[in-house]
Amino acid sequence: MKLDNLDLRQLRVFLTVADCGGFSQAQAELNISISTISIQMSDLETRLGMRLCQRGRTGFSLTKEGDRVYSAAKTLFNQIDGFTNEIHDLRQELSGKLSLGITDNLITHPNSSISQSLHELFNLEGKIEATINILPPNLLEREVLDQRLDIAIGAFPKHLPGLHYQQLFTENQILYCGSRHPLFHINTDKLKPQDLTDYKIAQRGYTAGRPHPSNIKTTGSGALSYQMEGLVYLILSGHFLAHLPDHLAQKWIESGDMKALNPQKLSYQSTFELIVRAGTHPSPVLDAFRKCFAASLRTENKKES
Repeated sequence: MKLDNLDLRQLRVFLTVADCGGFSQAQAELNISISTISIQMSDLETRLGMRLCQRGRTGFSLTKEGDRVYSAAKTLFNQIDGFTNEIHDLRQELSGKLSLGITDNLITHPNSSISQSLHELFNLEGKIEATINILPPNLLEREVLDQRLDIAIGAFPKHLPGLHYQQLFTENQILYCGSRHPLFHINTDKLKPQDLTDYKIAQRGYTAGRPHPSNIKTTGSGALSYQMEGLVYLILSGHFLAHLPDHLAQKWIESGDMKALNPQKLSYQSTFELIVRAGTHPSPVLDAFRKCFAASLRTENKKES
């Protein structure tokens, strides 16, 4: 069977439906109606002579044949993207798309250099399109592995196979309480982890179940948030303690709405890294962004020294 442009378009629809987990979920991503998606999928199944997915009351799932076609289609489009990148390299064209993932509330970090890197990137000649996604670290890794993101920046405690990690900078994680919390109005300079046993600790959802980095153990009920902003709300409620990046909390420290709890004993550092999928040929745009980012980091480091 020979593929043509129509088959490739239908295969891209199929991949999007599979990645999104259903027709309705893929509608916004593809920007076409569910009926059009259904027609495209039906035509592809007819063309291939096999059923690719099941959908109904039990939900959406790929058939065994669908799983194999999904893997084969992923490989096909990776090869097409690699060919396109090679041609761009040969023609020395800086054009294409950049899908960048960033962990939330990194914008206030003094050394992140991301906005400066984007400034330099868009100063270059060429047709560049960029998409930025703000996601928790575990999802950033998954999206880069699945090639829905070209590159991501975040703190990744456990390194996954298939990804290349490059250390960038560190971030101070300080334990805070809000002005309504009973610890706010007493001297906390000598607090130790064991002194916090009976207090409620709010944690990041993607770290739940792991040992706490600052060795804090609590018997009090806690709360979870998958975004830093959620932790801010929980701290300001007066019911929870939580760790925040010091640069993020600075606003509420200055306004008197938060207080740091013994940073010498109760804080820890996160190491931020840049990740890309291992073993893939970078596009010219991705390569250009990495060079801009490296140059921006060097500039920030010189300012500090």
